[in-house]
Amino acid sequence: MGEKQADFNIYEVFIQRTHTDHHVHAGSLVAPSPDVAIQTARENFLRREKAVNLWVVPREQITATPYEAEFFAREIDRKYREVAGYTENGRLWRMFKEKAISLDEIVAYVEGRKEKQRPKKQA
Repeated sequence: MGEKQADFNIYEVFIQRTHTDHHVHAGSLVAPSPDVAIQTARENFLRREKAVNLWVVPREQITATPYEAEFFAREIDRKYREVAGYTENGRLWRMFKEKAISLDEIVAYVEGRKEKQRPKKQA
């Protein structure tokens, strides 16, 4: 009764199957220390398959992003970097060089395209 109870932590297990593969999340386990977590992970996750490396990471050490879409939204439109944007950019640039279109008209066109792509907020 006077014994000190060990603190158990949750560890996330990552396995690298070959030297050229990335580490892949394999699961979670509960262990009192990182050394015990490595041994437990080896016994539980590598019983039938081979691997070249094994990571165990305390879950409390992992920092994650929120799931909100606003976090991943870009502040600046970067459509021009996408392959689909190159033909449109080329057409607008040629028109600008030929003086068939002004810079203000290009900006208005791009802004109008952005407005069409934005989802409408529901009240």
